[in-house]
Amino acid sequence: MKLFLFFIFINIQLINFSLAENKIVFLNVNYIFSNSIAGKNANDIIKKKILNLENEVNKFSQKVNKEKEELIKQKNILSENDFKLKIDDIDKKVIDFNKKSKIKNNEITELKKKVRSNFLDQLREILGEYSVQNSITLIIKQENVLIGSNKLNISNEILEILNKKKIKLIN
Repeated sequence: MKLFLFFIFINIQLINFSLAENKIVFLNVNYIFSNSIAGKNANDIIKKKILNLENEVNKFSQKVNKEKEELIKQKNILSENDFKLKIDDIDKKVIDFNKKSKIKNNEITELKKKVRSNFLDQLREILGEYSVQNSITLIIKQENVLIGSNKLNISNEILEILNKKKIKLIN
């Protein structure tokens, strides 16, 4: 019986020893994306596309409102049939524009997904190399860490490596 307890004690000590050598770190993926050169460039391009779409929508809205105002002024001059035809024509323009806007909005959404996917692929590659070089067993996203020492946060180190690689997220 004493021999059995001795083996259990030795096994527990070996498990504790092996766990003590495991190196676990965490990083903030959003911080790295937002502060990396590649992430900033991608965000700038996406923001410009969004701003261009918003400007197009505003210009179109102003144009349609102006056309409606002009049409309302001509309501007494035009026949009822002509008035309805012109209103229908404006409605068709609005429907067509909405379709085009939706397509552009979807393109922006897809671009965001593609950028994020490219970023995560590049980050995985960097983290793989980094973990091998630094004998790291496990890398966790900071969002999944309840409490952790800042000594275990490798976000700034990975950010530097990412910036040195000069990756592009949008072709």
